Amino acid sequence: MNPRGARVVALVLAVGVVAGFSSTYLVEAGVPAWLVLVLAVLVLLVPVIAATRSGDRHR
Repeated sequence: MNPRGARVVALVLAVGVVAGFSSTYLVEAGVPAWLVLVLAVLVLLVPVIAATRSGDRHR
């Protein structure tokens, strides 16, 4: 993975951590629960996809 890709993954994970910890507050503030769940799933997919892609390059 190039440095730019690592920065993107790190940024997405940081946003996901903030959204994950604040998800109850987001729902309480009126953000739809489905949007919070979609954000959480997207954040979980990013490192999985990055790890899969980096593993394919080493074969």
